[in-house]
Amino acid sequence: MGFMDDMVNKVKNEVSWKVGQGVSSGISKASSKIFEKKAKVPKCPKCGKEITDPALKFCPSCGAKLLATCPKCNIDYPIGTKFCTQCGEPLKWD
Repeated sequence: MGFMDDMVNKVKNEVSWKVGQGVSSGISKASSKIFEKKAKVPKCPKCGKEITDPALKFCPSCGAKLLATCPKCNIDYPIGTKFCTQCGEPLKWD
């Protein structure tokens, strides 16, 4: 009986290991899909071209201004900013 018990335990362990590998592989694939999402690249508000250098003040394709200036505080904000962080004033993109 000892030999059969050893074989059964060996098979159980192997099946458990394979199931565990499948589960961890599935989790790994799912999590990589979640974290694969790329950060949004800002686009020019006028022509829609991607702006790859966040330090640019004007679009290299059309020359549009890439900063919005708060009308109250006179502070410049980068593409995508909707409100002034100092006074809360909505920013207008020309």
